[in-house]
Amino acid sequence: MNANDVAGEGLRLVSRVAGVAISVPVVAGFVLLGAAVLVGRSLLDVGRKLLEARLRAQEPRKAA
Repeated sequence: MNANDVAGEGLRLVSRVAGVAISVPVVAGFVLLGAAVLVGRSLLDVGRKLLEARLRAQEPRKAA
């Protein structure tokens, strides 16, 4: 093993570490984005149900 082989191994290692260092935040970003979408949809659903209940409560009652 000569100096060129050692340098090549070092560059490969640096390349792998850089690839992992870039991919981890990307994956974490997608996971956080998915979680934010789920929470947002849940909040919209709750708000929609509350609004429907409020509108139903304000409707005049019809005598039977």
